[in-house]
Amino acid sequence: MSDRGRNRRPARSTKATPPQAAEPAEPDASTEAEESASVITDTTAAEQTASEQTDSDETAADATDADGDAGDDADAGDDAPEEPEESEKSEKTDKSDKSAKSKSKAPAPLTKADKRAAARVAAAKTARRRRTGQAIAGTLIVLLAIGGAFAGVWYFGNRAEEQKTLCKKPNESSYPPLLGGFDKRLAKEPTTEAGKEPSVGVRHVDVLIQGKCKAVKPGDTIVVNYVGLTYKDGKVFDSSWEHKQTFPVQVGMAEQNQQPQVIEGWDRGLVGLKVGSRVILDIPVKEAYNNAQGYPQGDLRFYVDILDIQAPDASGGLTVPGGN
Repeated sequence: MSDRGRNRRPARSTKATPPQAAEPAEPDASTEAEESASVITDTTAAEQTASEQTDSDETAADATDADGDAGDDADAGDDAPEEPEESEKSEKTDKSDKSAKSKSKAPAPLTKADKRAAARVAAAKTARRRRTGQAIAGTLIVLLAIGGAFAGVWYFGNRAEEQKTLCKKPNESSYPPLLGGFDKRLAKEPTTEAGKEPSVGVRHVDVLIQGKCKAVKPGDTIVVNYVGLTYKDGKVFDSSWEHKQTFPVQVGMAEQNQQPQVIEGWDRGLVGLKVGSRVILDIPVKEAYNNAQGYPQGDLRFYVDILDIQAPDASGGLTVPGGN
């Protein structure tokens, strides 16, 4: 409720009630006229006084209302700027509280005794880690040593056993005769196919199985199994597998300036290969039979298994046209 409502009071009536005059026993006319005039005069004065009092009250009430409105406006005006001041004060208070809390949470500086205790704890942890690392490293070294010992026994034991039989003649004879350590695929006849190129430009050796025994030198007589076919159509014209009979062949004679015992493709193409190998030997016509009458024509392909090296022997092998 505003001050205007609180200060507004109902106007009090100031109208005076004319006193009742005592009735004279017998008033006279003059007395009655004087009394009437007096009553009229008093009544008029009372009404004027009441009217003035009412006007003064209304004027005071209006002034009070104006003061109340002005006070309300002043209060409203004062309230508007006071809100940010209160928020700023609250923010400052919060910051001061946080600062005080952060200061209160800051750890107290360590004493010398505390620092020495912390250093001892850190040193103890470092020592434990070092001992743990040394123990792990020692265990790994022991395990590696044991594993290395087993690997060495297995490797060198097997290798020694293999060396006892590698490239040695077997006790039992069979066809084909394979030395110790040979690839078991040499026991089966190879699957043959024609060449993929239109012709053989130069002699080419393709190793299918790599042998582990000694290499063939010029002048050596080697024991071989072979299949011969024409390069272009793959037609077989000779095979030691059909007769189940290996052949000794002396190679590398041309390198020793001697008469080759076999065609040039064999004489030169099989030197340097290791015993125990299976190769494809593609030979151009000029290093084969050179289209001689009665011999395979054109480029040739041979599947050759080198089974052994024996003492020099001029017999056997593929004949050379016009040779002995």
